[in-house]
Amino acid sequence: MQLASFAAAALIVLLTPGPTNTLLAAAGAAMGVRRAALLPVAEAAGYALAIAAFLAVTSRFSDVGFVMPALKAAAAVWLVVAAARLWRQPVRIDAAAHVTALRRVFVATILNPKAMLVGTVLIPELMRDRQALGLATFIALSGLAGTAWLTMGSLLPGTARPYAYKAAAIVLCAFSVAAASSTLRG
Repeated sequence: MQLASFAAAALIVLLTPGPTNTLLAAAGAAMGVRRAALLPVAEAAGYALAIAAFLAVTSRFSDVGFVMPALKAAAAVWLVVAAARLWRQPVRIDAAAHVTALRRVFVATILNPKAMLVGTVLIPELMRDRQALGLATFIALSGLAGTAWLTMGSLLPGTARPYAYKAAAIVLCAFSVAAASSTLRG
């Protein structure tokens, strides 16, 4: 039952709109599912790295008050930087755009507040005795959810696709504001 509860919570987290999902949907709209098919792998790698780091930080520095707010502030800054770059990004499907999208999804996922939630709350609480299984489960589910977000983006009408990156940049700015306000609240 512990794994089922964790998997349900993980799916809710992964299917909730956020910075990574915004980028995946925008890439699905701009490139199509086939051309963007490796982006969920970048997402999974980003989550693996970030969640493992948060698990380590949580076990080692949980009593140091400035660590989590500093991580939230870094995420807020990165989201603004990513939004600015995305705003200027032309919708194209060449190899350079693909590499840029892979890097953007990987870094956004590392700094995604969802990774912090999973690494500091969900796995330590729901999978306390089986953290490696919790991490592996989340990674596997992230690939499925990432593919779903790519597919949703690819279903946008053709007239909306040229604006996919600009719309995603606006959404990323909103997530940055939310991360920054969370940092200020403590």
